Amino acid sequence: MRRPIAAALVAAAFVSPAAAGFLGGKDLHGHCTAASIDERYICISYIMGVIDTTQHLLPRADPGRACIPSGAGAQETIEKIIEYLKTDTERRDSPAEILVGHALKTVYPCKS
Repeated sequence: MRRPIAAALVAAAFVSPAAAGFLGGKDLHGHCTAASIDERYICISYIMGVIDTTQHLLPRADPGRACIPSGAGAQETIEKIIEYLKTDTERRDSPAEILVGHALKTVYPCKS
């Protein structure tokens, strides 16, 4: 199991020279909807990285955070975000991290 994930992470680092290490929303959508398991691993790894960054590094009161319920698992959360990415065609020109952050806050909004 670790070997395919490691391979996907290495592949993600070399997606394309033009990308210069930054992933666009269209690229992420392509990875998330691809038939190839390697492409989907790139999608899943990227989404988990954004979730970990926004949820663990931002203060609890930061508007960039989502309110993920304590019972929500990683697989469920990733599936919800991928479904959201498939439907949000208006934001696909955004950087992938913005798109995932918006999806996360939409799927798990904070209640005032």
